[in-house]
Amino acid sequence: MQIDQWNHAAAQALLADADRTMALTHFDDATADQGVAQKTIATVHKNYSDLLRRSAPLIMSDADQIKFQRKMDRLRACLKFFGESV
Repeated sequence: MQIDQWNHAAAQALLADADRTMALTHFDDATADQGVAQKTIATVHKNYSDLLRRSAPLIMSDADQIKFQRKMDRLRACLKFFGESV
């Protein structure tokens, strides 16, 4: 696999992982159990940090960069809503 193909595959995996992390923030039943909600938010925070780290070496297309930034903005807003510093 050439470097540009690897980079593209890594960028697509990053976007998919950001989607999976965003899906964690949609927990209706978990809000009734504070322990589950706290664990979920801790996982989202950990994943957010990991996504930032993994994005640093990638070269993304403008469209992918915009998609990624929007996902990160939503995750950051969710974390701030739950009192997490990012």
